[in-house]
Amino acid sequence: MRVGRNFRNLVVALVAGVGALPVGQLYAASGEDVIKSRVTYMRDELQGQWKVLAAFGKAGTGSLAEVEKSAATLVELSKKLPGHFPKDTGRGNFPDKLTTALPAIWTDAAEFQKATQNFATETAKLVTLAKAGNKDAVVDMIGNTGSYNRTKIGCGECHQKFRGPTVRD
Repeated sequence: MRVGRNFRNLVVALVAGVGALPVGQLYAASGEDVIKSRVTYMRDELQGQWKVLAAFGKAGTGSLAEVEKSAATLVELSKKLPGHFPKDTGRGNFPDKLTTALPAIWTDAAEFQKATQNFATETAKLVTLAKAGNKDAVVDMIGNTGSYNRTKIGCGECHQKFRGPTVRD
């Protein structure tokens, strides 16, 4: 019986100890941290891959193999996009200077999900075209301006509806 009592005391102590942890601080990043992470993700990950595509479309710099690789990376990165937009981490809850994420991301969540899925679908098409060596079709999809808002892979579709203008000091 003594083992049973010790076990019960251990369980009670563990539960009490877990209850005393500052859960919010340990397990949930602050909204500002989420926004900073999202900005870094968009700038370093997505934009980094876009630059390869834009250079190819605008100036013919690089190769179809590089376009294929960057587009394939964008397909994978697109799957992570919705996770970078947890509820209440946009404008209306945080200063416009800190985030460009518009409330429409959450008020029209189905449309946002559709836009991110379209991005994945269109970049997957770009992978196929680049792999097949179809340079003209690749440039047609990427565009020749270097602007992600004018590409056919879906960047502008999302940015025009769900991203507000950048606010500077």
